Amino acid sequence: MVSEPTIQSSTASKSSRSLGVGNRNSNPAQWTPFAWDDPLFGPQVKGEVAPIAFEHTSGSLQLGLWRTGKGIPGCNEDGSCHVDYSAPLGDETMVILEGTATVRIVATGKQYRLEAGTIISHPKDVALTWDIDPPFLKKFWILWDSPLAGIKEDDVYVGHITDNPESWAPFAWEEPDHGSMVCGELFKLRATGSTGALLCGLWRAGVGIPGCGPDGSTSIPYTSPLGDEIELLLEGHYRVVNEDTGETHELKGGDVLAMPRGTRLSWSSKSPFAKKFWLIANADVPA
Repeated sequence: MVSEPTIQSSTASKSSRSLGVGNRNSNPAQWTPFAWDDPLFGPQVKGEVAPIAFEHTSGSLQLGLWRTGKGIPGCNEDGSCHVDYSAPLGDETMVILEGTATVRIVATGKQYRLEAGTIISHPKDVALTWDIDPPFLKKFWILWDSPLAGIKEDDVYVGHITDNPESWAPFAWEEPDHGSMVCGELFKLRATGSTGALLCGLWRAGVGIPGCGPDGSTSIPYTSPLGDEIELLLEGHYRVVNEDTGETHELKGGDVLAMPRGTRLSWSSKSPFAKKFWLIANADVPA
């Protein structure tokens, strides 16, 4: 949940694009009260937010951390919090990091119980109520919107970072300068967006998984050709190098990585296992 989207330029050259990097445990000195005007519920101030800077290439794409608790705006004395929210600014996809809550679909009364590790993707304009338990809650959020009409939804998508479905599939794609690629395997929690194209789910690499080395490691060139990509790394160790700038990051479980579409990267994961939550968004072409 964020207030007003800060539209960042999508005209930056490939060589000047920076990666967005953060961590689930970040506690910046300055958190901002989350204030917004909801068309269904009126002006609201609930919790506080800490954005993670990211230079995206299309639409409006933001990410960061949000928290509730004792002494935080809009929360009760015990840290609990009730939120009425219709996601007016776009599809919001979240991973619960700490705490518990119950979410209810206003139109149907359907309820979902959220806990640490829950993934929930909230389509734009679907009215929800959040009843957040004391003493606190913290989540990683990604907010996406574009001018391109997508699929109208009436429910949320819910999963968990520990999900192990039967529907894992090799992650295969066309890399513009390298042709057909296969690296690891994934499953999709969501494959449509309320606007533009939005995909999200889990990815993993390891021994015996397609495109991985005998020890489970991976090493690939990657330009995120399907769209801007955001990852919350869950397990493993990773090395990411921007081939145009030399920017290098050594990452591990808990880190956040945001990659602008078209940025030439060298991307690798170390053995024996790696897992991440991912989201791809694109306003220009279907992902």
